[in-house]
Formats: sequence, structure tokens, C-alpha cells
Amino acid sequence: MEQLNVDKIAALAIAAQGNLPVHVDSTASIAIVPEGFKVHSTEKFNALRDRFRGTFNTNNIDSFVEYAKSRGVEGLKNFINTRGTLKAEAFFNIGNEADPGHADDTAVLVLDKKPEFIAFEIANTRRYNQEDLIDLLDDWAEFITLQGKSTGEDGATLNTVIPFDKGIRALRKVKIAKNAELNSHVAEMGYQRSAAESLEATGIDENLPTAIVLNTESYKGLPVEAITISLRISVNNSEPTFILRFVGKDNHDQKRADQFIEILKGKLAELEGEFYQGVFEA
Repeated sequence: MEQLNVDKIAALAIAAQGNLPVHVDSTASIAIVPEGFKVHSTEKFNALRDRFRGTFNTNNIDSFVEYAKSRGVEGLKNFINTRGTLKAEAFFNIGNEADPGHADDTAVLVLDKKPEFIAFEIANTRRYNQEDLIDLLDDWAEFITLQGKSTGEDGATLNTVIPFDKGIRALRKVKIAKNAELNSHVAEMGYQRSAAESLEATGIDENLPTAIVLNTESYKGLPVEAITISLRISVNNSEPTFILRFVGKDNHDQKRADQFIEILKGKLAELEGEFYQGVFEA
């Protein structure tokens, strides 16, 4: 607050309170006033605000960049939050240590997750029966490739692409069979005989997928990349159960965060901005 404005407020307060003491500390921007004394802002009654402030919110990278450029603040400070989200907040009046600003004039960008990415993120480590898994794959067929394993001429294991319809048929064929194994044991005091049952997946053919490759941006505005989701069969009960696992989830999240930061740095390069990974609170 300008010293002239502080002096005016003090003068008005003294006049209103009948010369009650009002002490103003110009270095700390505070005033010591009698108990019950109130200062009311009249800004809302003016035609214009005292200063520009507000928050621009968007989910679109280009809109965020366009708005930031239109403000023309060189050395723009940007704070990037990558914990469970991809969010950027630019402060146009944060100032610096020598001349601190109010930090209430901002632009906020929060990237939306793509729906196909959300679906398989939720599916991570979940168990699916045959019908539910096939429904999941059908829902997002345009984004996925089914992958299998084969053995090359040199004995090396190779990844192969399985046609979608053949992969679905192979999933339907899987059954769980019970096998009984007879064990006999002769001891000094008698004879024991038991049958141990085991479960085994049957009906497995060469077109059974071992992984699902999801081709997606993950977050709107990022490059399309291939995400591998492993698929394995559980034989814990009489019905086949399939378990999906997002391979390298932590690495994927960090890579996406790095891409997000690099995209913003490139698009805002002309402002010579500063970027920090974290959250700023004024």
C-alpha cells in the first residue's frame, strides 16, 4: 500500500473516531487501531478495480500458453504439480524477494486424463472374469493391440501382434480343469492314501494374449505412447480369472510429467519463464 494511501486512511480514521489514536507502521503495512475499529473496502462501489487480479482456468495447453503470452510478463514463474495430476500454475504478479507481489493474478492449467487411460489405470491389479475382460477390451478396441509370445529360430522369445478377433476367441476358450494325483505312503504303523487336487488352465492356444498394448496420450495434449499392460491367468478357483498389471507405472508417470514440463518450457520460451516442480502458496 502506498504511504499516501496509508496516511489518508489514518486521517479518515482519526476524524471518524473523534481523534482516537491511530498508529501506522509504514514499514510493515499495519496500523494499530482501537478495538472494534473496522476498515471497509469501497472498491466494489467504484467503476474500476484498484488493481487487476483473478484466475484463468483451462484444460487446454494452447489456451494456457496463449493467455500467458498475452499478459507479456517476462520471467513468468510457473509451478508444476505432478503428484497424481498434471497441473501448472503461472503467477503474473508474484514479484520477487525485493519487490514481492500479491500473487493473486494467476493462470491454472490442469490436463484431463484420457478416458481409455482412466479405464486401464482403474484395471491395474484388478481381477476379471472372461466376460468382464472381453467387455473391457471391446470398449477400448480402437486404442489397444493384443500381444503374444512366440519363439524365434534362434530360440529367443519374440513379441507378436495377435489379431483382435483371434485374441478374443482365445480368451473365450480358456477353461480351468481339476487334476487329481494319488499319493501313497507306507509307514511303520500303517498305510496312508490321499488324493491331492490341482487346478490347471486348459484350452490355451497360440493366440492367447499375454499383454495388452494401450496406445494413448494418457493426458490430453501429450504425445501418444504405447503402454504395456500384462495379462496373466489365475487358477485359484474353478472359473478362469485374468489379472491385469500396468507395467512400469511409476516410470510412465514420471515420463509424462517430464514431457509436460518440456512442452510448457518450449511454448513459453519467449517469456524466459522460470519453472519449478511443486506447489506455491502465497
